[in-house]
Amino acid sequence: MKRYWTEMTSPDHAALPENTVAVLPVGATEQHGPHLPVGTDCLINNGIVAEALKVLGDDVPAVILPLQPVGASQEHLDYAGSLAHPAPDLMQSWTRVLDCAVRSTGLKRILIFNSHGGQAGLLATVALDQRVRHNILGAYATWFDAGYPEGLFTDEEIRTGFHGGDIETSLMLALHPDLVVMENLGDFPSSVNEIEAATSQLSANPGGGRLGGLGWKAQDLNADGVTGDARRATAKKGRALLEHTAASLARLIADLANAPMPSDNWPPEKYRA
Repeated sequence: MKRYWTEMTSPDHAALPENTVAVLPVGATEQHGPHLPVGTDCLINNGIVAEALKVLGDDVPAVILPLQPVGASQEHLDYAGSLAHPAPDLMQSWTRVLDCAVRSTGLKRILIFNSHGGQAGLLATVALDQRVRHNILGAYATWFDAGYPEGLFTDEEIRTGFHGGDIETSLMLALHPDLVVMENLGDFPSSVNEIEAATSQLSANPGGGRLGGLGWKAQDLNADGVTGDARRATAKKGRALLEHTAASLARLIADLANAPMPSDNWPPEKYRA
């Protein structure tokens, strides 16, 4: 079964089952410190999707749209190699791709699958817009919301090492060890703890009792533009995390393929103008 949009012929697309899920992978091209390539988010996204397709099985219809490689990465633009779209332009670009996918195939189930934390807040708006414009099921997910296998990473690393630390470096060691510059691995402590120690309500990642979030640039958290202890990374941990996340994505795609469609007959007569 062909799964990738660009490998399919036009008749292949026309013959897709009506409950097919169209997955739009969205990544970013941005600095990841001295040890990881600027395409880390894209490479991780591709790796998780490929692993999920192995798990999914041929009975769940799904196709993978072309990965969108440039994201909302303004916080990284002071570092060489980083690329970015302004958030409104990025959302419009995703919307145009999804509009075309829905219009050209008649598909009614879409999933935006994201691998860059800096644009996670944009996903829900685009998914809702697709729901309203096309009366389809519009869903979204960011890979790290699948959580982490118990005991794989420290609580501190999960809380503050969210960019280029143990977690992402482990995934890259599992997926593309040849692209990891091993001699540049280091501990890149985040200033999140300093910010929270000096304030009562501010955080780089609000929640958990912290009401206020900061609009931070990468260098505000660490001069190398990354956070976390990359020295702790291993391919074994990366493989375990990859399999865990891919299994969750496969279940999500199956959920969408099997979920009931929203009603076309809405609103009820008494609410119609």
